[in-house]
Amino acid sequence: MMKTTLAVDAGGTSSRAALVDASARRLGSGRAGGGNPTSSGVDAAAAQIALAVRAALDQAGSTLSGPAVETGSPVVITQAGLVSDAYRRALDAHLGPLGLGPVVIEPDLLGMYGSGSASPDGIVLVAGTGSVAGRIRDRRVVREVGGAGWLLGDGGSGFWIARRVIRAVAADLDDIGPRTALTPLLCRMIGITPETTTSDHGHRRRSSALDALIRSVNDGPPIAIARLAPLAFLATDDEVAVAILDAAVDRLTLLVERVADPGSDDHDAALVVGGSVLVDGLLPAVGSARDRLSAAAAGARLVPVADGLVGAAALGLRMLGEDVDDATLGRLRDDLAAGATR
Repeated sequence: MMKTTLAVDAGGTSSRAALVDASARRLGSGRAGGGNPTSSGVDAAAAQIALAVRAALDQAGSTLSGPAVETGSPVVITQAGLVSDAYRRALDAHLGPLGLGPVVIEPDLLGMYGSGSASPDGIVLVAGTGSVAGRIRDRRVVREVGGAGWLLGDGGSGFWIARRVIRAVAADLDDIGPRTALTPLLCRMIGITPETTTSDHGHRRRSSALDALIRSVNDGPPIAIARLAPLAFLATDDEVAVAILDAAVDRLTLLVERVADPGSDDHDAALVVGGSVLVDGLLPAVGSARDRLSAAAAGARLVPVADGLVGAAALGLRMLGEDVDDATLGRLRDDLAAGATR
């Protein structure tokens, strides 16, 4: 039976899994809901990861003549947050019946970095709902800055940007801040009309749109406002939006500066960047973002990646004793991207 490894990138909104053989060939892939125990809950997160894994195994089983995996095939899960004993027990309960193991849980930073570079040393920056940067040495995270969560930090993240978008719109509606193109965009997204009412006596009353905005924001959990961050990327001709995005890049640049190794003379070092807010938003929207981030990493070449699934697969292949170089990563990246579209 062929040697295989099962890779999982467990994010807050979705989990991706891929079964890969020792030659770095994708045999099957699957997707399910959020697999982060902090945001989804311990048992719910483990259940979603198991659904993604089972989908990958089922897809592989439909194309292979024999069993998709041998007993004991390693499972590598990359995800953010602390790993509790309760979460490990939940994973064992959901994955054990599938005949897989051992289960290795690695930081999402390591998976993201491994998706972009085969070098054992480098820097990684992630900006999605939250933001965090790390220095990688010998394929371990040796320094980490950020990732404290929406309440304490996460500068430059989706939540950070969205909160500033909402504040700018609220100030516009309350007539205490500059007019901004973000106002009609946000009002349209949440289904309100940006208009101000006046009393019969001619005295200014608070905008009904502002009241609706306040209700909309407070109706859900605070972290849910991160979904509004892309509005800033739709208003790149607006001074308020541009200032928010520019400040976001400044915050992310600071994270990179803090994890960069000032003594490094490796001019071929990689700065791997991931997360939809950074890769799909800030890099295209802010023309100077690439240069500023690269300069903060002592001129390291910037490598954008989609997620940490390729890196998780690379970690699993190394557990099988296989060598993984940049060419192997390229094949994995193409193969897993093709699998995601099916």
